[in-house]
Amino acid sequence: MNGEVNTMSITNKRFWEYWEKGMYEKALNCAMEEKKRENDMQTMLFGTPEEIRQTGLITTISVGEFIHDYVMISPVVVKGLDFARSEDLFSLFTLSQFAGNINTSVQTSDMTQLQGYVAEQMIAAELQAKGHDVEFPEEPNNPGWDILIDGQKFQVKNLANPYAVREHLEKYPDIPVIVNEELAPFFEGHPNVYISNLSRGEVLEATSKTIDHAADLLDFEIPLISIGVNSIYNVKRVWHDDITIRVAITDVLTNTASRTVLGVLGQKAGTIVGLALFGPAGAITGATLGAFGGMSQGGKLSTRIKRFISKQQEQKTNQAVINLIDQAVVHMKHKDEIKQKKLQKLKDNLVDSRANRVIFEHIKKRQKKMMLYLSNKIEELQQIKPSIQQGNTFVLDVLPDVFVIITRSGVHPSLLQKEIKALRFATGRLAEKIK
Repeated sequence: MNGEVNTMSITNKRFWEYWEKGMYEKALNCAMEEKKRENDMQTMLFGTPEEIRQTGLITTISVGEFIHDYVMISPVVVKGLDFARSEDLFSLFTLSQFAGNINTSVQTSDMTQLQGYVAEQMIAAELQAKGHDVEFPEEPNNPGWDILIDGQKFQVKNLANPYAVREHLEKYPDIPVIVNEELAPFFEGHPNVYISNLSRGEVLEATSKTIDHAADLLDFEIPLISIGVNSIYNVKRVWHDDITIRVAITDVLTNTASRTVLGVLGQKAGTIVGLALFGPAGAITGATLGAFGGMSQGGKLSTRIKRFISKQQEQKTNQAVINLIDQAVVHMKHKDEIKQKKLQKLKDNLVDSRANRVIFEHIKKRQKKMMLYLSNKIEELQQIKPSIQQGNTFVLDVLPDVFVIITRSGVHPSLLQKEIKALRFATGRLAEKIK
């Protein structure tokens, strides 16, 4: 770096002033950027600047929040670093594990490997923004999988054609795969294929631009920074907004499509909203529950509906919802364990210094807040169960609430496909009774 610290990662000059003076707490509360920057990735995910303003998205991200989110994806990245040194802080944001020259205009094996890394990092950032706990393996060469999402092994593919994805599904039928959006038409309805919002072109562009701007490969910044942190963090704000998620889930359950919701969730079709919220089973969940057409409104029509439906089928539907809640709670508790494990791993890898202690306490505080949030979501689900079990509540009246809580808890839909499919079947039978 020619003896100079490259500060392109954090452009806010006030941050660096505080950091150099050892005022670490104040520095972590500074925004990453001094002013908002618009980019192609932001437009792709959320629309034009005017459309973004209409959604009221918040785009101010603090350095502390960004460091927390990046470090908690892979706590081992801090090993041996003392953040009191600006050089070490900058190195946190660089790709030091690749070495040698890479020709960005030629699809060499090194370049392909680098593009794969970029895709994994960008997808990991997207998933974490949606509340998932993402982990990278500490050891290379793990057959069949690249990342763990809420404890579930996943393969990541960002390709021009579907052949390698099909090969993976044949060789590892129990390991789901996340693919770029261009491959979605090839795997519609496949139970083990999940579609990312990212396109192959965006990954290639992010890779090439970032390398071109680097003085050398050690200056290669993580893709999230090169495309602008605002895009991913707008995803985070949306997925933590109760009203937006509630509207999206209601739209899916009633088989409608809100253009506003589609825009802020970064999706391009109503079916894909179902996929994003519920996984492959969600692609037809909306069509099944849409038979009710919004009849369940505050319980006004539910009493009349129950006069005409089979009590036995209603009980089966109730049990399907209870099973979904129980399984979701199991995975929510596991997410809590993952967070605690990652926090301990971070502590074990940090060298002892005042700057590192401040960063650790800042991250610990955020993690504890997230754990408390999960605990509250578990309690909310547990409070819903008795009314369903006792038959005091018509299940369709509370179903949107159940899905909102599960979605906001960050449990990946891959872990609930069995329960969602069973619920889909039960509600389908229930719908037949009221036709």
